[in-house]
Amino acid sequence: MSPTSALNSGAATVAAGVQQLNRDAQQIANPNGQASTKPLLDLNQSSLLSQAGADVLSTSDKMLGSLLDAFA
Repeated sequence: MSPTSALNSGAATVAAGVQQLNRDAQQIANPNGQASTKPLLDLNQSSLLSQAGADVLSTSDKMLGSLLDAFA
């Protein structure tokens, strides 16, 4: 996996987590007669998804730094 694709993948995962978080927050704020249990449980999943994307970005950054150090 190239650093660029890792960065794109990590950024896309963080964006998906934020998007899911926004959707869940909106459902909790405006339940429209629906049970708010599922969106509350999904908040944890949104957090884990965003953290996974951030970890991919961090690892990619460290890998790129290591490659630069090796070739310097």
